Amino acid sequence: MAGYTLYGMGSPNVVKVVIALEELGQTYDFAHVNVFQGEQRAPWFLALNPNGKVPVLVEAGESGEPFALFESGAIMDFLARRHGAFSGTNEDQQAAVRQWLTFQMANCGPAFGQAIHFSFATKECPYGQNRFQIELRKLLKVIEARLAVADYLAGEYSIADMALWPWIRTLGMFFADDLATPALQRWYGAVEARPAVAAATARMDSIGGLDRQARREASEEQLDRYFGRMAW
Repeated sequence: MAGYTLYGMGSPNVVKVVIALEELGQTYDFAHVNVFQGEQRAPWFLALNPNGKVPVLVEAGESGEPFALFESGAIMDFLARRHGAFSGTNEDQQAAVRQWLTFQMANCGPAFGQAIHFSFATKECPYGQNRFQIELRKLLKVIEARLAVADYLAGEYSIADMALWPWIRTLGMFFADDLATPALQRWYGAVEARPAVAAATARMDSIGGLDRQARREASEEQLDRYFGRMAW
């Protein structure tokens, strides 16, 4: 039996957890959640995450009582601490890792996600497109400046890099020109070349077919709910 079960789909916030599991050499099962058709709002899933979002990591407890954790940043921090790697080797480094992990969670994830959303989910809100693309470019400047003076976000490779990398990978499908800066490209290639990252992306690319099928089969109402155009 695997030590962990990860509930998710092929989104960057799920990919980052898969990278962490692969980097840490952990055994895990992947349970696909059909978010396009609203499976994340089913009672069984809300019992794992009352906010109804992926990812959720469930650890098989030694006593038979499973431990469920949601929010990708919390999951990354938990895994790094539990397995003693990629979170810094002293208090200062640990604080730096948490700082850059929080930067990704509080800034990059929300802003990048909204910039992507307004680029394709609606063409009727130029204010939203402009607002989040401005924020996206501001954040990319922060990242470029940091990586111009450090190999990785927190100095050494850590969960902060694992958290950001899938978002940069996804941005490449929508805003490739904004990513063409030297330090970011150097960092991206270094992370991409890691065997655990290659294993994670290969596994998650296979999940993409399930996501595409789920979206094709979803009704217009289900898609409206997924994209936030209609309340649940």
